[in-house]
Amino acid sequence: MEQRITLFNTPVLSALLRAICLVIMRLIGWKCPRPVPPDLDKCVVIVAPHTSNWDFALFLVIVFATKMRLDVLIKNTLFIGPVGWFLRYCGGVPVERSRASALVNQMVRQFETRQRLNLLITPEGTRSARTHWKTGFYHIAKAANVPIVIAYLDTATKTVAVDDIVMPSDDMDGDMAKIYALYDSKTGLKPQNYASPNRPGSDVKT
Repeated sequence: MEQRITLFNTPVLSALLRAICLVIMRLIGWKCPRPVPPDLDKCVVIVAPHTSNWDFALFLVIVFATKMRLDVLIKNTLFIGPVGWFLRYCGGVPVERSRASALVNQMVRQFETRQRLNLLITPEGTRSARTHWKTGFYHIAKAANVPIVIAYLDTATKTVAVDDIVMPSDDMDGDMAKIYALYDSKTGLKPQNYASPNRPGSDVKT
């Protein structure tokens, strides 16, 4: 299986970035008591609430500070020449997004051929309030037979952490209800941009 060198595990550079990000975390007062376990080679990582452009910057700082190694889905048409090399180096996974079922099959193949793949997905799919989240992450994890790492961002406690690690079951509705309940108790950077089936947002017609 393939072991890839990325920005997260490059000798010297990754150590330097970690040192810088540890300083930033101390300055801004955020903490990560429970990061993604380093021995978890294959999983789907979901993170919410996703309510601001600053979510990614904050999470990236914590990723480097805690030595996490994550991969993200990026449209395959962007992987051209040097840009493609750089995107892969940053953990980008090229995918064709035209059909949801095709995406699941593509990711199953990725999990089968890679030695390590911690796939990061934001289930809300947008920074705006979206009552019904995308469930592609669930279908990918179930088809690939890998666990779902449930991570959260909470401004109330200035914490980014892993709350639970679960295997998808045959009861997707029940599993999703538990996931929604967890995130409903957290506060995003812009709370007004959060929604779930328990807390309807602006996408619901009245």
